[in-house]
Amino acid sequence: MRLFLIGLFMACLVNPSYGIVDCPPVITNGKLLGILPVVNQKVSYSDVVDCGAVSQADLFRRVRLWAAQSCYSPGDTFSMSDKETGDLVGRVSQVVTLLRSENSVGGVYTFRYSLIIECTNRKYRVTITQLDVLENGTKTTPIESYCQKNEVDLRAIYTALDTQINHKLTSLQKYIENYKPF
Repeated sequence: MRLFLIGLFMACLVNPSYGIVDCPPVITNGKLLGILPVVNQKVSYSDVVDCGAVSQADLFRRVRLWAAQSCYSPGDTFSMSDKETGDLVGRVSQVVTLLRSENSVGGVYTFRYSLIIECTNRKYRVTITQLDVLENGTKTTPIESYCQKNEVDLRAIYTALDTQINHKLTSLQKYIENYKPF
């Protein structure tokens, strides 16, 4: 039994790819690891929503109010907020917590991305792009080349991130639809 365990340990040492995801991760069906949507080799989310009879000024106001209430992590910044063109551009954070389990070491992962919202013709287009993983508090790695964890952990991280980003997009749409002026 002892020799078997030593042999298994040696096999893991000889095969360094055991439990490690392909680097860079594989794009399957237009998605990174089959989870995060990829456009032009970059992870990117985009949505266009028709807001009916809402004026551009009111639409842009609602977007700014939503951003102020939804993007409040330290370091979240908005570099452009132009009411004339209806553009709001910022760099915001998303934190994913992966719980520790028998199959996962768990951890807290911080992602930073560009959030671009364009309001025009009673519609808005929201784009989330340039996703980076923030490692050790300062070093950023583009998500397309991030491969530090085993595949099970990476899939869990990407699934949680995808869920949170889609929730953020849905919350923007619901906020704009359900906004009640006073």
